[in-house]
Amino acid sequence: MKRLIAYLFLTAALLAAGGCGDDSEVFYSIAYPVVRIEAEVTLPEPEEPEEPSTGEDSGSEGTDGTDGTDDSGSTDGTVDSGTTDGTEEPVDPLVAQIQAEVLAEAPVQAGGSYALDFTRYNRGPLTVDTAAEAGTVPGAFFKEPGATEIRFLFLELDYTAALSSYTDTDGVRRVLLTVDLTKEFQKRYPETDITKIVRREYTSTPAN
Repeated sequence: MKRLIAYLFLTAALLAAGGCGDDSEVFYSIAYPVVRIEAEVTLPEPEEPEEPSTGEDSGSEGTDGTDGTDDSGSTDGTVDSGTTDGTEEPVDPLVAQIQAEVLAEAPVQAGGSYALDFTRYNRGPLTVDTAAEAGTVPGAFFKEPGATEIRFLFLELDYTAALSSYTDTDGVRRVLLTVDLTKEFQKRYPETDITKIVRREYTSTPAN
């Protein structure tokens, strides 16, 4: 039943877009092998409470180091405490949870790929290796000439990835696909006031 629903979904998408017939000649192909994926989660910054005023003479007492408020910070550890041991700030549990969900739900995992065959100037059949349980599946894509976005349709999915680039460890510029998931997770976590959530898919395809 799931495969039937997926087939009907894909067929409807192709018909709505004008079709990508199987007998069409492929005049250009490109593949985007995914080497790693990352999730960026941005939540509102908590407001810092204002420090109460201690008067004009605050900080003027104890300059002889007798009450622990001098610049040495060596008597009670209240000055610059926690900044000298090299420890990092703890990760927000909610941020870690959302990042884990984004990565786990990514339809194309590291090791997978998108293969695009242009049978029309702006669309064509898509072959996706999910590197996951779904395996290799057919689909369709849409990309206007010169556009910096690609729309992918496969299985029950329909999403748009923004095209940009990144520089790998060898100094080579390669294609980066970025999918904005902000609205989806704002609905999933309505109480969090999520600012931004994106999934980044780093590919080995050289950028033009």
